[in-house]
Amino acid sequence: MLISRKIEIDYGHTLPNSFTFCNQLHGHRGVIVATVEGPVIDREGDAEEGMVMDFKFLHRIMKERIHDVLDHGFAIWKNDHEDLEFILKRNTRVLVTDEPPTAECLAKWAFNELRDNLPEGVTIKNLRWYETPNNWADFDGK
Repeated sequence: MLISRKIEIDYGHTLPNSFTFCNQLHGHRGVIVATVEGPVIDREGDAEEGMVMDFKFLHRIMKERIHDVLDHGFAIWKNDHEDLEFILKRNTRVLVTDEPPTAECLAKWAFNELRDNLPEGVTIKNLRWYETPNNWADFDGK
């Protein structure tokens, strides 16, 4: 069985090699949807009977591992030395990435943050990172 949970964050980034306005310091209203898979719990009387996991617990994990790290923060590429120095001086919530912080990069980061923090028997199948309502990246671990 697959279940999904959505969270929203506000974050900034820059893509210094971009030939569009994305090379500017700018922000997005990100929407993140995690899809996890697991068996439906059938232990009679269990608080999660009939569920893969309680949506509340999936939300808590997403909040701790994604929202609380990047909401009202800035994702910055480690090789963007000029902007990195400025952002580290100015911001308290900074995610330094190994590659340019595109939607693709951030989807992979968020997927990996959730992968090892789910209950036993539950695995993440897909992470969708909406950079805008019309643009998103999906990462499935491959």
